[in-house]
Amino acid sequence: MAKLSFVGNCTTHTDAVISSRLTLVLRTAIVILLFFASASLFANERERSPSVVTVYSYHLKPPFIIDEAVNSGLYYDMLSLLSDETVEYQLAYMPRKRINKLLENNDLQGVVIGVSPHWFSDGDKTKYLWSIPFIEDKDEIVSNADTPFEFQVDELSDKAMAGVRGLFYVGLNNAIEDGQLKRFDTESEEQIIDMIEHQRVNFGVVSKSTLAYLYDKNDYIKSIHISKVPHEEYFRHMLVPRHLSRTESHLNQRLQSELNTPEWRTMLRRYGVDFIEIDEGNPEIQ
Repeated sequence: MAKLSFVGNCTTHTDAVISSRLTLVLRTAIVILLFFASASLFANERERSPSVVTVYSYHLKPPFIIDEAVNSGLYYDMLSLLSDETVEYQLAYMPRKRINKLLENNDLQGVVIGVSPHWFSDGDKTKYLWSIPFIEDKDEIVSNADTPFEFQVDELSDKAMAGVRGLFYVGLNNAIEDGQLKRFDTESEEQIIDMIEHQRVNFGVVSKSTLAYLYDKNDYIKSIHISKVPHEEYFRHMLVPRHLSRTESHLNQRLQSELNTPEWRTMLRRYGVDFIEIDEGNPEIQ
């Protein structure tokens, strides 16, 4: 009986060890399963997070960029409207020369906002991809009301103009290179208006959108003269490098959805900017 009792006790101990090991294996398996489940959930959450696309502007002027420190301006509000659960557009400033260099090397990892194909020698839109236009604008020829200047390309001799440093002015640059027209560079269009007020130049080039925004904020703007003939009329688009075709597709889908909404129109009115009606017959809206 003692022998039988001894054997019985050994069997009970062995079962307990096996049970303990099975429990440990099960617990380990549960931990591993929980780990992979958590990792899978994290991966899915990461997949659902919007990708970030940088949108570059080389126009540091109102109403497009009013205050970088607090993300104030039309472009900030506009990109907020265009962002969704898949893509988040973030605005950044980059000088035009730097943008040109990156485009030449096919290294621009982002899009350029508020530009015309003609400014990038791409009138036929074959070098780059382009969004549909979202703002109709023009560059006004402004002068002092006491010495008004009506713009004519063949009457630029012995004149002096003010422009923003780094910007190319179609037609005017040729007159400057030929020595007919003197150019004085400023850091902003607001400084151009200041030069006009003090009659330091005969005329300057300022966007209609900027003039409209500043009109109610600076009394002296009301005394400047705007030429009946503007320097240039154009639509503002977004330039998209060809390797970012998915971004171009998303941008155009979002623009098509937003351009005629009350939110879009309210936003533009707040900044004194004209909105564009989506018109299938307009060759620019393609």
